[in-house]
Amino acid sequence: TDIRNGLAQIGVFTLFRENSQQKRNLVESILHACLQMSQKGIGALIVLEQEVGLKNFSDRGTQLNSPVSEQLLLSIFHPSSPLHDGAVIISNKGDLLAAQCILPVSMNSRLSSSLGTRHRAAIGLTEETDAAVLIVSEERKEISLSYRGQLIRGANEDIRKALLDVFAGNIPDAIREKETKDTYRKNKLKEAKKTTETSDDLKTPDNTPVDTNKG
Repeated sequence: TDIRNGLAQIGVFTLFRENSQQKRNLVESILHACLQMSQKGIGALIVLEQEVGLKNFSDRGTQLNSPVSEQLLLSIFHPSSPLHDGAVIISNKGDLLAAQCILPVSMNSRLSSSLGTRHRAAIGLTEETDAAVLIVSEERKEISLSYRGQLIRGANEDIRKALLDVFAGNIPDAIREKETKDTYRKNKLKEAKKTTETSDDLKTPDNTPVDTNKG
């Protein structure tokens, strides 16, 4: 998309791809914070920058530029914190750039009506960039992951595996399956539209004589 191209930065590599242990430690720290928040019914939105720079979004939030820690995330999203609304953005170098960031809400009409603003914002950003976004639902008390405009829900271990796949530069299996289904659905719609258009073209012309005496 235009936004993806506009935000792309030259020479930026996927988060910690060259340092798997650092990557794993970051994932564990973030997910442990998410697990605690989900158990307490605290909502959260955590953006993980990949190759496409997110400066346009982080600059509009409250600048923090701090090392990521479990305690920092818990403090930010605590309901009494002035920073708990909006998303936090973690750079592809592992720094927490900003809090209170506003994300673009997806306008995809096929999304479930049960999805709230937090999930739609996560999907909206991942439709436009290659970021991965973790969502903690205060109502469902569950952790979800959005990537490539898709949403993964499931066991925490499934979310963890998918996130590690993303950081390793791979597309999680659950995302591939959803994309395959979407492609199949789109192709079916195209075929149906083409069939309808062909059928309309083959319809017999209306040869009913026109009464020229009328009018």
